[in-house]
Amino acid sequence: MKGIRFWAFWPVAYQPSSLQASQPPSLFGLIGRRMTKGQRRKLNRIYFMKYCSNCGQPVIHRTPPGDDRPRFCCESCGMVHYLNPKLVVGCIPEMEDRILLCRRAIEPGYGKWTLPAGYLENGESVAAGAKRETLEEARAKVEILTPYALYNICHVNQIYLMFRARLKDKRFGAGAESLEVKLFGENDIPWEEIAFRVIHATLLKYYDDRRLGRFSFHMENISPPNPNPPKTDN
Repeated sequence: MKGIRFWAFWPVAYQPSSLQASQPPSLFGLIGRRMTKGQRRKLNRIYFMKYCSNCGQPVIHRTPPGDDRPRFCCESCGMVHYLNPKLVVGCIPEMEDRILLCRRAIEPGYGKWTLPAGYLENGESVAAGAKRETLEEARAKVEILTPYALYNICHVNQIYLMFRARLKDKRFGAGAESLEVKLFGENDIPWEEIAFRVIHATLLKYYDDRRLGRFSFHMENISPPNPNPPKTDN
């Protein structure tokens, strides 16, 4: 409900005394105080590890010797936990002048359209991951052509790597995470129903490049969404 506020309660390992001075002051000020939902989400993106995955003992958040930023450290076994960005891989499956989109059957973005993409698995190359995600979400086999776009989405600790790919045949269908799968021409793309900004940006670049007659590799930062978009008079 609008206006609800939360109190922040943290286990011993998360008390301010266990944090280093290098921690942003704005976050220090929120711990133990009343918080809005947005402030709570901001803290949860950093303070979300309680116990060591190596020995099960509580961890503390401090800067290890020789490091330049706080990490989750276990004082029992000495393990330092490095929490790094997640890599998402996907592709633009092409067939003649159309591309394959999936209508999502899961949140976030339930019912909206996206390109097949997902988290890279351990022991998997980026190209193999993009092919697997396409098979899982669209039941389609593709030939990976070339890397097409890389996006840094730092506010959610993700990196997207999208490939251009060619459908091997016309066999495709909805996987477990899709409601339906469909080939679209440029004029038929449901632009208002695209699930994610990174997918929207990829599609815009793809069609711009196709009109130019050449495909370039793109790299871009995706900024956080504006929580207070400007109002327009209609």
